[in-house]
Amino acid sequence: MRQSSAILYDKDECPFCWKVRLALAIKALEVEHITIDTENKPADFLALSPNGKVPLLTSNGELISESSVIIETLECWQPKPTLLGVSPQEREHIATLNHYSDTVIGPAIRDAIFTQRGRPSSQWDMDAIVQSKRKWRDCLAWLNNHFEPSDPLHPVFFSRFSLAECALLPRFALASAYGLHQSREFPELQRWFDYHRQQPYFVTTAPAIFFD
Repeated sequence: MRQSSAILYDKDECPFCWKVRLALAIKALEVEHITIDTENKPADFLALSPNGKVPLLTSNGELISESSVIIETLECWQPKPTLLGVSPQEREHIATLNHYSDTVIGPAIRDAIFTQRGRPSSQWDMDAIVQSKRKWRDCLAWLNNHFEPSDPLHPVFFSRFSLAECALLPRFALASAYGLHQSREFPELQRWFDYHRQQPYFVTTAPAIFFD
């Protein structure tokens, strides 16, 4: 379904932007995408978003920032399939995982990504990478305790694909792309990631770094 007036200001490797792209793909919603170079933000983008943050969704004169709020907007545009859960308990659990991804996993792996991105290996901060690997392992242990797939052939965190997948898949993919591989301690999480990374909604929304 084409949303003719909607524009998503986007950045390929940004996990928050990728979260939104996954939601759009699952809901079969089409919007115009404008990729922003966050190192050289154009003036017309800064006029819309003075803080220069992406993702930013514009629609009929409205400006909607923050990935989770954008996805709530997509739920209004296309309620099915829902990404936010059906029962109050499911909605709470999905929101918890989304918050954990944003506030714990992101900071845990950020330093390893930033020290490697665009730099030769001779300039990498190896201490930052080691610390990120340790923190990532702790995150995997926490996630493993919250993972109860109902269908081993189509593994998801809850009864259906949800915002939890939209939030977590980019984190897993970026961790993998920058050498923070999934631990063999958690084979169920590895199977979950291996399943989703092969699906069209992942392949069509993933940044180039994941395939390099």
